[in-house]
Amino acid sequence: MRQITGQISNGLRLLVLPVVLFLSSVAMADVTVDEVYRLRLFFGLSLPEGGGVSLKQWQAFEQQEIPKYFDGFNVVDSVGYYKGVPERSKVVTVIVTQAEVVKAKQLAKVYAKRFNQDSVMMVKVPVLEWDFISAD
Repeated sequence: MRQITGQISNGLRLLVLPVVLFLSSVAMADVTVDEVYRLRLFFGLSLPEGGGVSLKQWQAFEQQEIPKYFDGFNVVDSVGYYKGVPERSKVVTVIVTQAEVVKAKQLAKVYAKRFNQDSVMMVKVPVLEWDFISAD
């Protein structure tokens, strides 16, 4: 909610803000709003038959497949451990609505099939607030 500014006196400002908040909540009661989530997909780079997904193979997947599902995403290198055994991995983070979660699952299936993976782990966390901070 943006701060109310201008020529309003402090007393009136204290009255106006609760009224604005109340009207906003009443207006929102009639609107269905999709919940927003941060999804993290953990793509293991080890292959079951030995060896691993090469950098070239990962880059092709990252450049050709992920943009088919998401306009924006973040990728970081990671080392995951399962039963004490380390594995190189890539973590892809996206911010999505509930309706878009299915796209992440589809992407994970594409990767699992292409690289003969047992699974791709997905962690889904509600996002309560986010901002784009500009230099202004």
